[in-house]
Amino acid sequence: GSGPAMQDLLAGEVGVSFAGVPNVLGQVRAGRLKALAVTTPKRWVELPDVPTMAEAGVPGYEATLWLSISGPAGMPKEIVQRLYTEIAKALKDPDLQAKFRQAGVEADSTGGEELLRYMRAEDERWGRVVKNTGATVN
Repeated sequence: GSGPAMQDLLAGEVGVSFAGVPNVLGQVRAGRLKALAVTTPKRWVELPDVPTMAEAGVPGYEATLWLSISGPAGMPKEIVQRLYTEIAKALKDPDLQAKFRQAGVEADSTGGEELLRYMRAEDERWGRVVKNTGATVN
């Protein structure tokens, strides 16, 4: 997990590590870690001086941590729509957006078919990576 990796990085046991922004933001802000690049397509608003991987010389590299809210199969469409509407409304609140950013999360209200397309594209993309690299889970 990222906890032991961060301990090893801070202790000098390893020289570099990949981690989600929420896991390192406090250490970077405190000056205990140096963020070398973000893996998102654009710079992170809370770390504006940290380049993207493309800006750092690794074009085409993109890995974004994302989360979704899900419900049981067969959930009535009117409930899905109500949840989507209320969540989208809540995510427009500047105070909530600031709290998410401070935690290293950029929240948006992508949902429905757009989210399904994104999830399928991610599955296909990372499936190719696993196949092409021969990666396994041990």
